[in-house]
Amino acid sequence: MTLEESFAILGLEPTFDPVAVKSAYFAALARHPPHQDPEGFQRLRRAYEALNRPGALAVAYLSSPVDVQRLAAEARERFDAPLEKAAAVALAARTREETVARWVERCSRMSWDEVLRAFAG
Repeated sequence: MTLEESFAILGLEPTFDPVAVKSAYFAALARHPPHQDPEGFQRLRRAYEALNRPGALAVAYLSSPVDVQRLAAEARERFDAPLEKAAAVALAARTREETVARWVERCSRMSWDEVLRAFAG
């Protein structure tokens, strides 16, 4: 039995997480109890033991195919909104800075009399 088959038997995507493997094993045990489905139980047990060997999770995870589309979708779901918000905040800050810079530039060219007339209003 390959490590990929072990993940498939447990109904789990390849992962480094031993807790996820254990949870999947116990969930599968409910579907294949030893006294009702001895063959299914033996298959589950072999899969679980294969994934619990030292380094097996790392080997299985690193040798599994990468679903780039799924990973990209998860990244977009997680990061698009915060990135858009950060871009809007940066644009607003840049706009404020440019407005202040124009105002300072305009005021620095004014004489005192012009400043007093402009703000005495």
